Amino acid sequence: MRAIIIGATSGIGEEMARQMLAEGWHVGITGRRIDRLESLAGAHPGKVEVQRMDVTDPEAAEAGLADLITRMGGVDTIVLSSGVGKFNKALDTLPEVETIDVNVIGFTHLALAAMRYFLGQGAGHLVIISSIASRRGDRAAPAYNASKAYQARYAEGLRKYAVRKGSNITVTDVQPGYVDTAIVQGKVPWLQPVDKAVRQILSGMKARRSRIVVTRRWRYVAWVIERMPERLWHRL
Repeated sequence: MRAIIIGATSGIGEEMARQMLAEGWHVGITGRRIDRLESLAGAHPGKVEVQRMDVTDPEAAEAGLADLITRMGGVDTIVLSSGVGKFNKALDTLPEVETIDVNVIGFTHLALAAMRYFLGQGAGHLVIISSIASRRGDRAAPAYNASKAYQARYAEGLRKYAVRKGSNITVTDVQPGYVDTAIVQGKVPWLQPVDKAVRQILSGMKARRSRIVVTRRWRYVAWVIERMPERLWHRL
């Protein structure tokens, strides 16, 4: 089993790499902080391929993905875990644009590159880490929630594309609630350990599920959030 995780220097991406390696996967990892990638690779000699990647340089990121696939002799799974999110209650422009650069523009380039690769080989599994933030817009980080909604709908579109093509390609949208990673800012309810979240993600991936919401209690939260009247949502 061979997988590439785009955005594996911290958080969910890094923990996915660790758990996949423990299960015997051959893993390719990417990110901007090459020292973090090389540290993980050094702990698992012969099992990890490293590629420095900055998704805000999408053409270079696509080339890096292609090179990594070649070095690994092909892959079965590509995980898009790279993302940013910043509080922006002041509605400054720069944080919103930076979020869009990573979560929309960079994401789109790599999602398409991954799909083209899988279409070429006739099979594959594309895993997109979006968020339950995709379910509603929010005042604290407007671009973050909007970008995650974009990712979730994009996953849905690519899934329909794969089905209509009659291909053996699975597209999975992963929607975590609050996970104990650096992207979470401030005190939040029901903060879930990253190792627990990733175990449930991997279980859903093995089942080839279209959507995975983690942890399980967040499935109910997501259901409520989507159906909450707007006047009540505005009070939260």
